[in-house]
Amino acid sequence: MTTNEVMDILTESVLFRGCDAEEVRELARNSGTLRTYEQGEFIFAEEDAPDRIRMLISGELLVAKDTVSGKRMILTRIDEPGDLFGEIYPFIGLPHYDMYVEALRNSQVLSIGLEPFRMTGNAAHDRMAQMLQGNLLSVVARKAYQMNRRLRVLGSAGIRGKIARLLVDLQKEGNRVRVMPREEMADYLTVSRPALSRELGNMVREGILKIDGRDLVILDQEALEEYL
Repeated sequence: MTTNEVMDILTESVLFRGCDAEEVRELARNSGTLRTYEQGEFIFAEEDAPDRIRMLISGELLVAKDTVSGKRMILTRIDEPGDLFGEIYPFIGLPHYDMYVEALRNSQVLSIGLEPFRMTGNAAHDRMAQMLQGNLLSVVARKAYQMNRRLRVLGSAGIRGKIARLLVDLQKEGNRVRVMPREEMADYLTVSRPALSRELGNMVREGILKIDGRDLVILDQEALEEYL
């Protein structure tokens, strides 16, 4: 990826919204480090100290956590260039992360030091720091909203209730809903993969859903919403 392509991603990201392109270039040069991670490589581990903010430039990342028994809990998947991850940890005083991020395929990540976010008394610097702080707050607020949506899903009764809530939340127009891969969907709903497949099969047999590749087609909206 060329320098200009990276700059386009930065200037179009939520973090740098409203910032002058030359200021963004200067910040990336002085406080940023662009690194390529190979598939399976960790961007950071749970025991690492959170001292930087990171942004996906290209590729795909998995955010996850391992339980004491060794089960992996998938928290989210990141595949949109310009998206931040782990951004709150440097500001809340925790000595280390409580999750890890792994590259699902070769990925480029920009890590940014915290200096640009701190007030120094320099008018030009502080003006941009205020803008970055406000943009970062927007990112955190959006993620809090997404987490609230997930809590609504997890609070639904039974596997079928969780499936119904997820589909209704993802549904935009029409009856076709693009969902995540089954393994990820099971982790998102905190159910086993076999239990999820079994319940989806039941809903297909009852004429509520049809499975079409990565899409779930809602055949009976009223019946589905009875489980909300």
